[in-house]
Amino acid sequence: MATAYLASTALMGVLVMAVVAWMVRGRGWYQYSPGASTSSRSPAFDRESRFTEMADQPMVWVAAFAVLVVGLLVGVVASISGPVETQATAGLAVAVVGGAGLCGYLLFGVYLSATRRGHPRSLAVAESATVAGVLFLIAIGFQLVA
Repeated sequence: MATAYLASTALMGVLVMAVVAWMVRGRGWYQYSPGASTSSRSPAFDRESRFTEMADQPMVWVAAFAVLVVGLLVGVVASISGPVETQATAGLAVAVVGGAGLCGYLLFGVYLSATRRGHPRSLAVAESATVAGVLFLIAIGFQLVA
């Protein structure tokens, strides 16, 4: 049964690669640029600009990293030395937070590197979504094998 699932996953991977190859060889839809917007700045744009300003400050990244490390250390200590009832829960929490942090780091890193290379935001989001899909397929593959 697991072999059929793995073969299906491999077939879907080949299909995805065929679609991507077809899109790359297709017409240049990515060069389309809509006309200038006549509306003024929206509140969502202001929130986004504040987020970008904060993302450019190294101290924000240092503080977020410190909070993440301290939280993971507390979780590891609780999973090792805590009562038996909390060990499994704390270990699961550490694994979930670590996995979510790794995936978020990877997805945001793809988005940020794509926008810094001059890609439009829509294309950067598409690249991040592609990476998320690949991570999802890898997770399903591990789930099928295990």
